[in-house]
Amino acid sequence: MKYYIENNKSNYKDEVDKIITDRQDEIFSFFNSPKVDLDFNIYIYDSIESLVSGLKKRGFSKDPDYMCACFKDEDNSLNFFEPKDNPSDSEWSKEEYKNVIFHELIHAIQFNLFATIPEWLNEGIAKYLDGTYSKGIKWLLENYINKNSIPRQSEIENEFGIHDYDSYAFAFIMVSYLIESLGKDNFIELIKDSNKLNSVKDGLLIKSINYYNRKYNIDTISKYLNQDINNPKYLFHGSPKILETIKPHKSHDSNNNLDNIANAVFLFPSFLKTTPYAFKDTIKKMSENLDWNFEITNNDEFPLMYMENVNISDDIIGYIYVFLNDNDTIKDSNNYQYKCFKEIVPIDVIEVKFSDYKKYYSIDNVKRI
Repeated sequence: MKYYIENNKSNYKDEVDKIITDRQDEIFSFFNSPKVDLDFNIYIYDSIESLVSGLKKRGFSKDPDYMCACFKDEDNSLNFFEPKDNPSDSEWSKEEYKNVIFHELIHAIQFNLFATIPEWLNEGIAKYLDGTYSKGIKWLLENYINKNSIPRQSEIENEFGIHDYDSYAFAFIMVSYLIESLGKDNFIELIKDSNKLNSVKDGLLIKSINYYNRKYNIDTISKYLNQDINNPKYLFHGSPKILETIKPHKSHDSNNNLDNIANAVFLFPSFLKTTPYAFKDTIKKMSENLDWNFEITNNDEFPLMYMENVNISDDIIGYIYVFLNDNDTIKDSNNYQYKCFKEIVPIDVIEVKFSDYKKYYSIDNVKRI
């Protein structure tokens, strides 16, 4: 490793070198890799301002002014600054900065082992290892993720870090879910194979959040179940698919009910009322060789759905998409149904299981599979 130090009188190089020497083994171990020689260029600037200006002088003009450290694969460099001995409350302390050095070391070793990987995966792994979320996933869900709108996964994948929300928190929970559900060894193989990664990443953010909410028995739907449907804050749409946005869809109605015929997104103020639409199409597909019948009313009445001559599995999964009731939605005059005639982005997505809601439906001549 070769050091470039702005302040030649500083001995901060020794602190950086100690962290790299002492902690590299745990990174290699995580990646199931034998230890290899590290040949990094390590720049240590005198201040955070000189770090930013120094990077720009070296040709890295796109780095933001709040940059506090980075790994640059273009010249295989780790770039740090030396925090003050007596920082203010808004400045990095040397103790806090140790974790930043370790975080960038993770990136550096990861790149040297696997080359370039998607940024959300890159940052999610570093956050998984560096201890940023040491309070645990349950704490993160209750104190941040469940209190904010779920971003589109395409934003996490393609626009990482440019939005106001904490992209790192969402990347961390996605990586945590992959490691927990696949096992760490299979996860490492995933890093090496873009085809394998693409096969598991569809809807990954929604799946991850719902998985951990279930695991920790975190109640995310009571605020939706208990709202006044005559004066709703939230509106709901059910679908068997994981979707980033909900687009208007041309509908038909066998009884020629004009309320149900439109090129629109159909919404309800009742969470329960929306659940039949999360399961209906899956049940129809499972029953395609049968003379099935479905009836769903537009009013908030029980049973919420009537089914006849169908095949059903209690394990059917669907999704309820949550939206704020705003000026884009129009309520039907004769029932509880709302319509929106433009593409809309949900603020939340809840995974639902048929077995949890079947008591609200009427089912005749059913075959359970």
